[in-house]
Amino acid sequence: MLPLKRLLVAAAVMVSMTEAETIKITAQSDNTFNPNSVTAKKGDILEFHFQPRNHSVVAGDYKYPCSPLPIGSGFFSGFLDVESGEADKVFRVTVNNTDPIAFYSSQGDECPKGMVGIVNPNDKKTLDDYKKRASGLARGVTPGKTAYGGDVAGNKSPTPTGSRDTDKKDDKSASGALRAPLLPLAMAFGAVILGA
Repeated sequence: MLPLKRLLVAAAVMVSMTEAETIKITAQSDNTFNPNSVTAKKGDILEFHFQPRNHSVVAGDYKYPCSPLPIGSGFFSGFLDVESGEADKVFRVTVNNTDPIAFYSSQGDECPKGMVGIVNPNDKKTLDDYKKRASGLARGVTPGKTAYGGDVAGNKSPTPTGSRDTDKKDDKSASGALRAPLLPLAMAFGAVILGA
């Protein structure tokens, strides 16, 4: 019976390693996030792309819109300024749990004017509620100058504009590229467990 348990554990590890997805969220030139509401699993990657002009993304305190989470938690991309097209950098954040995460741009008055979003909304924490409460503020709070809580990385395919279909194809390609090197690793891990 013990080998069956090892096989099940190995299978679960392999499945979890190959199921992580990259979710593309774009800070658009019209001062909105697209999409502004997403569902993500633990281990998924939120990949923020930036269009003109100068935007940021901050993990927001749901209770206090347009304000960052306490120091040492959350994330901040820093400001990514781009003249046209899409920035040559992206900001990637790994999802640690399935709790709701509000986010916003801290550039000037973009947050009060609706440049907000939410990951894993629920009945008590919704995008509409966060956006409505943010609209009564003057500006968003910037939590410093340096990015934290994620990785600023090169944008492999900066484009002037992109359709949703193209974005979906790119996301699948990226996720497939991530899965390819993990599959042999997962198989080797499974072999070690089964052989032990």
